[in-house]
Amino acid sequence: MTAPLYDVKARFSEYVTMAEQGEVIMITKHGKSTVVMMSLDSLSELKNKKKDSFSARYKKWRSTVDENNLDDEYSNILEGIRNDTRDSVENPFTEV
Repeated sequence: MTAPLYDVKARFSEYVTMAEQGEVIMITKHGKSTVVMMSLDSLSELKNKKKDSFSARYKKWRSTVDENNLDDEYSNILEGIRNDTRDSVENPFTEV
């Protein structure tokens, strides 16, 4: 829900009650959204949905990697990069 600041100021208690009941209220000032009003429960849910850090995602990915195939996979990736580079970049050291 979106509400102008002047209306929120005039009916603040009503908006607080709506927020307590789970409504997220976007407050506008001069026609631009500037502030959000929400319950602490909604804020906690939002924080819990926050994405994992890079290190947490890396650890999760690393736990799925098969150590025995890692060298082969790495070699295949490098070979693909080398082939792409050879096709797209001229060697500056070759004589014309």
